[in-house]
Amino acid sequence: MYIALENIRSLYNIGAIFRTGSFLGVKNILLVGYSGKRPLPDGTWELNKKIEKTSLGTINDLKIKLLKNSDELIEFAKNNKLKLVVVEQDKKSVSLDKWRPKKNSVLVFGNEIKGVSKKIMAKANEIVEIPKKGKKTSLNVATTAGIVIYKASLLI
Repeated sequence: MYIALENIRSLYNIGAIFRTGSFLGVKNILLVGYSGKRPLPDGTWELNKKIEKTSLGTINDLKIKLLKNSDELIEFAKNNKLKLVVVEQDKKSVSLDKWRPKKNSVLVFGNEIKGVSKKIMAKANEIVEIPKKGKKTSLNVATTAGIVIYKASLLI
């Protein structure tokens, strides 16, 4: 199983998701778009060094791949025969209660404000949503990831 973080702004959220993934046995992280990256003068990117601190060193437990954009994520999934499982509120979503995760999946979590991009939503094999029980309409991305990754770790 892979975790993909698409255009997540907060290094604290990324670090928390790294810690959760490491704790629950996930090994593969895909950082898509500007998630956790720092531009270099030559036009390439590297992992932002601040993530090491916010993740409490779990970057050493993980295989982290930097992808330029959603097209690269879609291509990566296709080339590796992985299903794109988007975690998002949507008319087509399946409740987390009914979802049955599979090993050959990429769990995609999106931007804190805009969510997962329309391009990835259109290519999703599944869309999963945490059922709302209270008044607030959304959760922090790190909290959402923790809930979904935990559920996936129980069933895989």
